Amino acid sequence: MKKLVVAILFLGMSGTSLQAQEITVFPSTFGVEFYQDQEKLNWKEVDALMMGNSVSEMHWKKSKKKMFGGMIFGAVNFGAGIWAISNEINNKPITEPMIAFGASALIGSIFANSALKNKKMAILKYNDSVGNETSFYLAPEINENGFGLALKF
Repeated sequence: MKKLVVAILFLGMSGTSLQAQEITVFPSTFGVEFYQDQEKLNWKEVDALMMGNSVSEMHWKKSKKKMFGGMIFGAVNFGAGIWAISNEINNKPITEPMIAFGASALIGSIFANSALKNKKMAILKYNDSVGNETSFYLAPEINENGFGLALKF
């Protein structure tokens, strides 16, 4: 009878020790897709996970700021392209618009590349911290004093 109680307690306690899973990133048609185990995560869920983890939060915030800067320079690039096309149609010189187009493309790509590096670092830091978190659980223990539950770390 004692062994049955211990077995039931052991099975019950081992099922309650849940740990966070790593995040996996895959390229897709419209950017990247995030998965945790076999479940697809949306941007809000990934953002909540990254902002909730003190190790990855700094890199995630940097990534968001740099991506915003990349989008601003992308908009400048779009405007410079329209300016160049307009000058070409009206037979005006296109030197200045082409310089603005090239410079904004270069700066925007630098911002976007830096944002992707920070996003990658945030996910790697998050995955490292998931494996190193201290977790505790209750486990049945049998020794010379009898049997009972022990708090294991």
